[in-house]
Amino acid sequence: MIRVLRIVTRLNIGGPTHQVRLLSAGLPRARFQTLVVAGRPGPEEGDLTSELKRQAHVIGIPQLGRSLHPWRDAVAWWKLLVIAVRFQPDIVHTHMAKAGALGRVAAWMLNLLRRLRRRVRCRVIHTFHGHVLDGYFSWAVARGFVWCERWLARRSDRLIAINETVKRQLLEFRIGRAEQMVTIPLGLSLEPFLSLNGRQAAAEEPWRIGMVGRLVPVKNHELFFQALRAFGAAAPDLDWSAVIVGDGPLRPRLERTAEALGLGRRVQFCGWDNSLDSVYNGLHVICLTSKNEGTPVALIESLAAGRPVIATDVGGVGELLGAGCPPDQPFVVAPRGMVVRPDDPDALAQALAWAERHRTEHQRTADQGRAHVRTQFSAQRLVCEMDAFYQKLMDSREGKPCMRS
Repeated sequence: MIRVLRIVTRLNIGGPTHQVRLLSAGLPRARFQTLVVAGRPGPEEGDLTSELKRQAHVIGIPQLGRSLHPWRDAVAWWKLLVIAVRFQPDIVHTHMAKAGALGRVAAWMLNLLRRLRRRVRCRVIHTFHGHVLDGYFSWAVARGFVWCERWLARRSDRLIAINETVKRQLLEFRIGRAEQMVTIPLGLSLEPFLSLNGRQAAAEEPWRIGMVGRLVPVKNHELFFQALRAFGAAAPDLDWSAVIVGDGPLRPRLERTAEALGLGRRVQFCGWDNSLDSVYNGLHVICLTSKNEGTPVALIESLAAGRPVIATDVGGVGELLGAGCPPDQPFVVAPRGMVVRPDDPDALAQALAWAERHRTEHQRTADQGRAHVRTQFSAQRLVCEMDAFYQKLMDSREGKPCMRS
C-alpha cells in the first residue's frame, strides 16, 4: 500500500482542485491510501470541499490559504508537519504555490526526522499548474518567489508541469533540473460537455459571447470589456451579448467598468454556475484574456462542449490550441481555436469580428479541438499516467536508506 499525502492550498473552483479530486478518487484503493489536506477557499471562489469529502479523506487547515500571513503560515506549516508525522506518507504531493512551499518544507523536516532513525525517506513531488512568477505580483516579489522555488526544487524529487510551456518557463527561471521535470497534462471529467451538441449560431441568431473564470486581476477582464466596446462600435447593427461566469474580489469594480464603457445592457454577470454544461450550451464563442495561464480549464471545457474559443497567447494556450500568435499579427486562426496577441484589445476586437463573420470556419476549429481534448485531457488518462508515475517513483526508492534532504 502506497500512502500519499496530497496537500493543496484550497479546494476552490479550478484546475488544481479538479486534479486533486480525480486523483484522490480515481487511484486504485487496493494500492493507494490517500489523505488530502487543504486550506479554506475565499467566499467568492466557490468551495468544492464538501464534494471531495464524499470521495476521499480530507483534513482542513483554516490557516492554509492563498494570501501571505507569517503567523497563520507558521501555524499551517506546523499542522502539516504534525499530520505528516502521524500519517507517515510514502509520497508527499503538493499542488498550488502556498501548499507547495509549506508542504515541501514540512516534508523536508519529516525526512530529517526519518534520517535520524535511519528510515526510508518519503518522496516529494510538486505539481506546477502554472506559476505565479509572472503577471501576479511586482517584480521584486516575483524575484523573491523565484529564489524560494529554486530552494524548494532542490528539496523535491520530481517537479510536474501540466504542459511543455510551463516546463520550459520554469527551466528558464532555473527552477529545477531538466531530468527532474516531468510533464503530465491535466485530466478532467469531460463527459457532461462531450455529450452536448456542438452547433454553430445561425446568421440571424443573437450572438452570445462568454467568459468563464475567477474575477481576479490575472484574468484581465478589463481587456475583454475594452475589446467588446470596440467590437460593438464596429458592428452597431449586430445583435450580441456577453456573459461573465464566475466570481471574485474584482466583481464590483468590473461591474462599474462595464457600465462606464457603455456595456451595461450587453454584459451580464452570472456568478458561479454549477451547471457549466448548460452555460456552454447557451454560448456561441468563449473568450479568455488572461495575462498568464497554465492550461486553462475553461478552454478545455469549451472545446469539449464543441464551442469555438478565442484566447490570448499566454502560458499553455498556444500549445492547447495548436499554434501561437506571431508578434506582428493581431490574431491567428490556429487548428483548434483563435489565438490573439496578448494585452491588445483592438486585436481581440478584430478576432471577434472575424469569428462572427466566419462562424462555420471557426466552428471547424472547435470540432478539431473537441477531438483533441477528448483523448488528451480525459480523467482516465490522468489517473493511469499518475498511477504509473507513482509506481516508478516508489520502485526507484525501494530498499534505499534516507539520504540527503
